[in-house]
Amino acid sequence: NMPPINLGKRLYYLIQYPHGCIEQTISSAFPQLYVSEIMEVTEIQRKEITLNIKAAIEKMKRFQNSGGGFSYWPGENGEDAWSTIYAAHFLLEAKNLGYHVPDLMLSKWVKHQQRKAKNWSESSDEIGYYGSNNKLIQAYRLYALALAGEPEFGAMNRLRESKHLPPTAMWRLAAAYALAGKPEVANQIVGNLTKV
Repeated sequence: NMPPINLGKRLYYLIQYPHGCIEQTISSAFPQLYVSEIMEVTEIQRKEITLNIKAAIEKMKRFQNSGGGFSYWPGENGEDAWSTIYAAHFLLEAKNLGYHVPDLMLSKWVKHQQRKAKNWSESSDEIGYYGSNNKLIQAYRLYALALAGEPEFGAMNRLRESKHLPPTAMWRLAAAYALAGKPEVANQIVGNLTKV
């Protein structure tokens, strides 16, 4: 059961949300992928949602650098670790729902993230825009690679053996194993964790 949250008002806000950085762009478009599954939308809203999602996918091209990562602002050369994964997560979910996502955009991201996953270590100084823990970033990366159908089992196993893995990273890593067809490993990882 969901408490009343006035989804209509929030949908209007999402559709009208002014966005410029990658996180705002994705955070506005991502929930629109699924809003029609939890509330009724009018035909006009459905068309507007579709246009918004297509526009966000198109805008992602301006954030992606030549190496496959995504910058926080359009046209920047650097990349933001968390946003790079968040962008691909959105693009993969959109593609799975039938939206056109350029194959080159995703293939460049996959190669880039495979390199990052394989070269990751506990001493990596990789942080996201808000200072996300590097273990959580690696777990999210591995989840997104599994979602793309390109699981990195070696990197997954190394992270699994890591000491002091935060619960959020454990849940994300377990989800990566589940997506990669290893539900028994996923259950072992989260078997003793609380659900909240």
